[in-house]
Amino acid sequence: MVMDAAAILGADYEHMVPLTPGGTGEVFRAHKRGLDVDVVVKRVKSRYQGQMSERREANILKNLRHQYLPRIYDIISGSDGFLYTVMDYIPGCDLEQYVARYGALPQKLVVKWMRQLCEVVVYLHSQKPAVIHCDLKPANIMVTPEGNLCLIDFNTALHVKDGEMQALGATCGYAAPEQYNISPQAVEHLPPALRDQWRVWCRKAQPYGAVTERTDVYGMGAVAYFMLTGYTPGHCLEEVIPLERYHIALGEALRVVVEKAIRPDPARRFPSARGMLAALENLKKNDRRYRRWQRSCQVTAVALGLLLLLSGFSLWMGLELRRESRGEEYLALVEEADQLIAQQQYDESLEVLQEAMVLDEARIEAYIRTSTVLYRLGRYQECVDLLSGLTFVYDSGVMTQADFDYAQAELNYVLGSCRFQLEDYAGAEENFSLAAWFAPDEPRYLRDLAVCQAKEGSMEQAQATYQTLRGMENASPEDLLLVEGELSYAQGQYEAALTALRQLKDSADPALSSRSYLLAAQCCRALGDLDGEIGLLEEAVSRLDASSSALHTQELADAYLRLGVQSGDSAPYRRALELCQSLMERGTAALEVRLNAALAQQYLGDVPGALATVEQAVADYPNDYRGYARLAFLCLDRQVNDPDRARSAYEQAQTLYQAAGVQDSEMAYLASLMGAQG
Repeated sequence: MVMDAAAILGADYEHMVPLTPGGTGEVFRAHKRGLDVDVVVKRVKSRYQGQMSERREANILKNLRHQYLPRIYDIISGSDGFLYTVMDYIPGCDLEQYVARYGALPQKLVVKWMRQLCEVVVYLHSQKPAVIHCDLKPANIMVTPEGNLCLIDFNTALHVKDGEMQALGATCGYAAPEQYNISPQAVEHLPPALRDQWRVWCRKAQPYGAVTERTDVYGMGAVAYFMLTGYTPGHCLEEVIPLERYHIALGEALRVVVEKAIRPDPARRFPSARGMLAALENLKKNDRRYRRWQRSCQVTAVALGLLLLLSGFSLWMGLELRRESRGEEYLALVEEADQLIAQQQYDESLEVLQEAMVLDEARIEAYIRTSTVLYRLGRYQECVDLLSGLTFVYDSGVMTQADFDYAQAELNYVLGSCRFQLEDYAGAEENFSLAAWFAPDEPRYLRDLAVCQAKEGSMEQAQATYQTLRGMENASPEDLLLVEGELSYAQGQYEAALTALRQLKDSADPALSSRSYLLAAQCCRALGDLDGEIGLLEEAVSRLDASSSALHTQELADAYLRLGVQSGDSAPYRRALELCQSLMERGTAALEVRLNAALAQQYLGDVPGALATVEQAVADYPNDYRGYARLAFLCLDRQVNDPDRARSAYEQAQTLYQAAGVQDSEMAYLASLMGAQG
């Protein structure tokens, strides 16, 4: 049956024919005349209309741009009273049909497609406000002729509103328990035949809270389960058959990832799609056989440290620089770098350390100092790229066996700390565990392992690690307070976290004081208390020494930028610019700081100054797409109005962005602006 598309949707649409019915509406294929493309049109059933027709939500969905998403052209209130979503027509078959045709899929293909699914969900969750899909299932995932996935059907998508959300529907086998936690009034609107069963599910679902980003983590895990087994998982509130019961070729590491994703308790799942993606990218490293091999070889990568390193070098800085064998010139360079670092001449120290690494790339000392400096400069990913994969072998002419064992522990600790900062909690947990294995008497490692497990949502493991830490004679009360604060924060108990963290502000350990300020500020941010966040960070900047407060200064500048947007006043922008400039003068300004400085200048009307700041940032960071992207934005500003230069900067940004393999909503927005330029 051909419907009158023009009468319903407007003159730009024609040849509207029904396709397969969907969960919350009906699906049609039509032709969009203005673009001369075939499109899919999804009609929302009347009982969902009032919840899904808000203009703000429509605009958010229309602005989505990602390689694994269809383009959403419009969301239209039809003349027939229904709501219609118009999106790209994606050729191919859906994942449900694909598995029905080919059976359970090999692990290699499942991992590839799960990474793609995680990437697109990370992108959705990064929107402001976050877009929660809420209906991740094989029927909503297309397999394209190129062999990639495309996530479709956004008519159940939700956006964070004041921290409270409620799902519009639930697909058995793929919906998380919290999607059944709906109000009694909502149950009464269901068909009579469903009400009794839903009342039972609602009661069972109450302990699991509301819909969050972890709801989509469950959906992704359920999709992976289906691809691996060929069967739909059981109902989340009944019984899900463990993967180990299926006779399938499945590595232990992937099984752990999938089963963690579909845990009924949201707190025990991955805390985010980004965390699940990191786990998928580290499957080999998470395999127990690989871990045993890694430990037996005593091989590890070097990376940067946590905030402990901000207060001065860790104990490895005290390891004796042994001159009795070779390496006089190498050690002289390392000592010169130490002096430069103590004087906060970081760029100069990196040059000297580079000389040392070229001179003897097998030694640890220069690499671990380099990691510390890069951390202080906020160049986290650069540090990982430089140091990941390096191996170090014990040499009795360089250090004692005891020192080497301790260095192995520290190297894993700082690598875990780096991954922690990049929100790769699965990788961080592995490294903190290895650090504790090499040096079981060091409480710092267990302290940060518990914190990492809490961030991952593994609350039972975090509590167990915390109890082990409590039993250590050398664990300080302050270590315990920090873990208590982190555990409370991870569970959303922000007031309780603040109570613990406020006791650490006056700690004699600058590292703990520094960390407590940052986490307390994050609690205030989660509570929507921008004034409280700024107050804590201002106090931290005034009390901590310059080498310990770089991150606080950076976070404070960001908070003032948000205050400026919120208030419309220029004073917050001036303070943000002042803070950014102080970091730039110290030589501790990461690219983010420079771009924030340019943003403040632009808000203050100093577009030429902003342009100069960004141009210098691009010159200093020529391989980072973000500088070119900000340059393109500025060239589109009315005061600059240089579309040709904007196009050139955008193309350079796009090339680097694709090579980086990340997802950034700013790039999607820039792409839409450039598209509008023609």
